[in-house]
Amino acid sequence: MAMRRFDTMPCEEALGVACALLCRVTLPGEDAALAGLTQLFDALAQYELPRAVRAYHDVTRVLLTAPARRVCGDLWRDYLLYLVLQTPHPFARMAAAGEQDDALCANMREELAILGALSTLGGKDIARYVAERQRETQFKPRQAKDSISVMSSAVWSGATMRPLPRPEKGEEAGPSGAAAPVPFTFTPWQYGEEAMRGSFVCDEALEELYARLLHTPQWDTLTEDMRCFFASYGCGDFLRGRAFRQEGAGLASLPEAVIMPLVPTTLYEPQRTELIENTIRFMRGEPACHMLLYGDSGTGKTAYVLALLHELPEVRLVLADLQDIAGLLHLLRALAAQPLRFIVLLDNIDPGGKGLRGLRAGLCSLHALPPNVLLCATAREGCPPEGDTFPLCLHFARPNMADFTQLVCDLLEEQGVPFDRQAVHEACVDYQVDARDRLGYAAGQRVAGIYARGE
Repeated sequence: MAMRRFDTMPCEEALGVACALLCRVTLPGEDAALAGLTQLFDALAQYELPRAVRAYHDVTRVLLTAPARRVCGDLWRDYLLYLVLQTPHPFARMAAAGEQDDALCANMREELAILGALSTLGGKDIARYVAERQRETQFKPRQAKDSISVMSSAVWSGATMRPLPRPEKGEEAGPSGAAAPVPFTFTPWQYGEEAMRGSFVCDEALEELYARLLHTPQWDTLTEDMRCFFASYGCGDFLRGRAFRQEGAGLASLPEAVIMPLVPTTLYEPQRTELIENTIRFMRGEPACHMLLYGDSGTGKTAYVLALLHELPEVRLVLADLQDIAGLLHLLRALAAQPLRFIVLLDNIDPGGKGLRGLRAGLCSLHALPPNVLLCATAREGCPPEGDTFPLCLHFARPNMADFTQLVCDLLEEQGVPFDRQAVHEACVDYQVDARDRLGYAAGQRVAGIYARGE
């Protein structure tokens, strides 16, 4: 039988139910919002109304600053959805790794039942409980410090266990005991209508799960659905985006602007074709080679790798730090526990340097690279191809003037800018003379911009 909702409970019943639920929550560990809510109900139980109101606004501050997605129009329910779906809790990690732990599944079922019940709590309910307590204190101003408090103190002090007298029902408190009503106010937790605000890379799968969680307090019935979700789409940061940057042992999202297509051009077309075909083999689980793209700066090596995210929507990419081997090895272990496939990009490396030697030594502790990780590195011109770690080496040479002119024409055509080929050629020559810049993909983008502006 479904539990009653908090909006139908009087204060006394709500205090008992909330405390019973909160003391059983273990999913998020030490959580500031749940701890604050526990303090709030404890203060209400003690008739300490200012402390209860402070606790409410402490909880509100946590709800406002947490990285919870705005989904349902209520900060508290958004936060509970965040705990269940966005945090990499043990159940989510287990499911993402394709494992089955009956104890974790049973615990998650209980946690979902508790959090689903707590999701029916609203800011207006808490305001109502405070108002009820405030009305009671006008006639029982010292109720918070009567029987239980006095008897507890007596036990420890050895005094007689006799509660303080209290006014009879209907008897008004004396001037020295009665507290003047305080106009408590509450920052609302409601902020709008239910809507899928923001964007997650797995939104197509998330939409149905959100809808079912938002419209039933019996979240435990969705335990298996959640296990399947994490097993298919991963957990934590990987639900939100597709491109990340290693930060120590953690990850930070790269801006969506990095997922940009490259303009079709004959420049480096063989390299682009091989890059895409090798990545497709990797995504299909077929034999694929770790890749090294080498050539001088500005030839578009990194841009070609990032463009894979646009060409192949299932790809995930992490820009890793070869100088932090310990963090990189931790990252590889974390990626191995996800159901997704990742390109780990090592940008601007020295193939003969100590960073790559450190990576090779570190990989011995992993026995091998995880099968869901494809290494891709970029290096400057003059670095020897690294056939051991990177069997596939793609050279991005500087274009000659004819190829460079064609590149600029391709860029202008893509932008819909009318051009004269001879004028474009002259602009390319002028740019090389005036800017004294070596020709490459980045230089082609600059020349196309100058020509389009008529400069």
